[in-house]
Amino acid sequence: MPSALKYALIGLLSVAVLAGSTLAALVFWIDPNMFKGEIEKLAADQGLILKLEGDLSWQIFPDIQIAVGKASLATADTTPTTDIKAGSTEIVRFEQAQLAVALKPLLQKELVIKGVALTGLHANLVVDKNGVGNWSKIGNQTAPSEKPVSTDSNATQELGIQKLRLENSTLHYSNAQTGQNISLENLNVSGDSIQLNNTEFPLQLSTSITFKDAKQDLAADIELSAKLQINNTLDNFIVSDGDIHLSADHRNEQAKVSAKTRVKLSATANLKDALIWSLSNVDVQDTSLQFNATDGTELKLNAFSLNGSVQPGGAPNKLRVKTDLSYSPPNQATISTQITLESLVSVDAELNSFSSENTLMTTTIGDETISVKTSAKATISPLTYQANMQASPANLRKIAKTLAISLPEMANANSLSSVGVSAALKGDDKQLSIADLNITLDASTITGELSLPLVEPKNKLTKVSLNIDKVNIDHYLPPPSPKEATQAKSTPAPSSDNLALPSEMLNALNIDASIKAGELTVSQLPFKNLNLKLAAKHGISQISPASGLLYDSPFKITAEMDSRATAAKFQFKADSKQLPIGKVLTALDISQELSGLSDVDIALSTSGATVSGLKKNLDGTIALSAQQLRLVNMNIERAFCQLVTRLQQETFDPNNWAQYTDLQDTTTKIVITKGVARIEQLNAGVTKLALSGSGKVDLTSDSFDVVLNSRLAQVDQDTMACKINNEKLLNRDIPIRCKASFDSVGATSCLPDFRVIEDIAKEKAKNKVEEKAQELIDRKMGGENGEAAKQLFNQFFKK
Repeated sequence: MPSALKYALIGLLSVAVLAGSTLAALVFWIDPNMFKGEIEKLAADQGLILKLEGDLSWQIFPDIQIAVGKASLATADTTPTTDIKAGSTEIVRFEQAQLAVALKPLLQKELVIKGVALTGLHANLVVDKNGVGNWSKIGNQTAPSEKPVSTDSNATQELGIQKLRLENSTLHYSNAQTGQNISLENLNVSGDSIQLNNTEFPLQLSTSITFKDAKQDLAADIELSAKLQINNTLDNFIVSDGDIHLSADHRNEQAKVSAKTRVKLSATANLKDALIWSLSNVDVQDTSLQFNATDGTELKLNAFSLNGSVQPGGAPNKLRVKTDLSYSPPNQATISTQITLESLVSVDAELNSFSSENTLMTTTIGDETISVKTSAKATISPLTYQANMQASPANLRKIAKTLAISLPEMANANSLSSVGVSAALKGDDKQLSIADLNITLDASTITGELSLPLVEPKNKLTKVSLNIDKVNIDHYLPPPSPKEATQAKSTPAPSSDNLALPSEMLNALNIDASIKAGELTVSQLPFKNLNLKLAAKHGISQISPASGLLYDSPFKITAEMDSRATAAKFQFKADSKQLPIGKVLTALDISQELSGLSDVDIALSTSGATVSGLKKNLDGTIALSAQQLRLVNMNIERAFCQLVTRLQQETFDPNNWAQYTDLQDTTTKIVITKGVARIEQLNAGVTKLALSGSGKVDLTSDSFDVVLNSRLAQVDQDTMACKINNEKLLNRDIPIRCKASFDSVGATSCLPDFRVIEDIAKEKAKNKVEEKAQELIDRKMGGENGEAAKQLFNQFFKK
């Protein structure tokens, strides 16, 4: 047995020696330089000059290989050089190459390459100022052969290579037209058993990339490893166990961006008819990004991760995103937050339809958390979309403070402390509809629906329907400070009378709006059960009607505006029962001189292209009917008594008088013509004075001038604050003139007409003459002749 083993080993060794001798003989028998001319001729047929420097040689371990030393490649109209970076037009140069060849064809002196290894490859691709690349002449430049192309289905060539190695190589691209320069340095590529027949093979790649032009500069390092499957028509790709490491720095005049990431993925792509792809797995890890602007702004994205899968045409798949975000504005504290997003995503095979279900996004800003839930569907062609979303209430005031956002000053310091919204959205590229709208605004809840056109609104209708439980709009408006309020009273605000009406915008409106509010406060006016309907179309805008309660007083308003002509036309009607006029005027900061409850009927019309035009052309009537009104800062009884004391030659004490006048059972009719309001009828009672009067209120100058005729009956004289000794003051009209501007009403705004004293003096003198004349007639004539003389005298005196 040992002898048999010995002879067997000797036999095997002999076979090995014979094989080695045969292979050595083969190497010495076939000179690889015999292929040198053929290779250079093949390159020349493609319009290239291939220069193989030195001889070709054999290597027999680990495979049979042809070793090539330095070589260069250039187009036919260029001269090869050895310095690519000096700006020559040489296309390719390499330091060393090994070509692994198949043994059997080699015995028949045919060259079949099984593997390629290139070391020190340098490729230089250049586009000149005319847009012509130095590779443009690569390819056979002769006329096409008339030889028919074989249609034999068995003639398909099986493409493949057992080994591919590209080491320490460089690829450079420059474009003289665009100024772009792209370089791939330290390029290394390796692959084994590469077959274009859907057979899986591994591939690794690493390189450093730089990109430069006149505006930016990019540098990146990339490492890639994956298992690939590729078909022979190069239109179907399968990637598995993909692993990409990437780091990049980008710089321009505005900012610098640095990024780093690792991506693991498995994917498929088919390019035969249209791009069809899927990500069976994607996992983004160890990702960070930093943005630094030249103004000092800094943005950092840390611990970014994304994992899940997307398979077009397949079942919905889960995606999850998480990251830490920090933001540093110039000269401000850093703002940090964490964002997470989870969603069940599906895409159709044509990449035209997308949907996401149970999407939840949360972010924390300071100590406030924003949570948004959504489900959505969309198609690209034609564009349609629908979504349901819900954002939980959050304190926007705190969030704004954390983000260093300055909110406008608001009357209520706690406004925007709880804001949330939910809605259902649906639309296309022309229309957006919002249904089931529910907005939480602090203590208010707003529900309703909207329909908004997304194109030119001439033929599209905007619909709005809102229901508000209660809201105080004043809380969200900036209140004037006491200093500003004082200045506003002492310094008139700049006039807006010349402001033109936005006719073009008004004519383009196409709105159907309905707003209901249980409680609404605006400009300190408390409305209840407000119901407002607004319609605008073809230049005609209507409120028909607005109704509700104001200070628990029922009101109704109708209005119409026609803006089609250059001078817009307005119609306005309003009525209210027992309206607290003083509260309304005070809230509107118009006047504080009148108060009380009154029925009000208003009918106004005007036209104009500017605010001043509307004032000047204002026409209409205002009717007031009140049981009791109070004139503040005006005392009519005081004015009456001032005249009494002067007539009776008594001292008038201007002190200790009330700073108001109470008017009883007042009826007033005001007629407005061309911006001037005239009081055509005024009847009222003051203590025991009966008032009637007329006058005007000029809206253009904010002033009034009214003459009140006061009358005191004899039976009421004992109820007056001043004692009436002269009966001439009873049962006659005593005119009192009230004249002032609205912002200067005071105790002297209503004064008596002292010409009454002259009239009474004349009457007194007349009576004395009559009395003396009658005494003289009685004494001289007496009897019937005396009576006849008296009548004749009286007739003459009256003349």
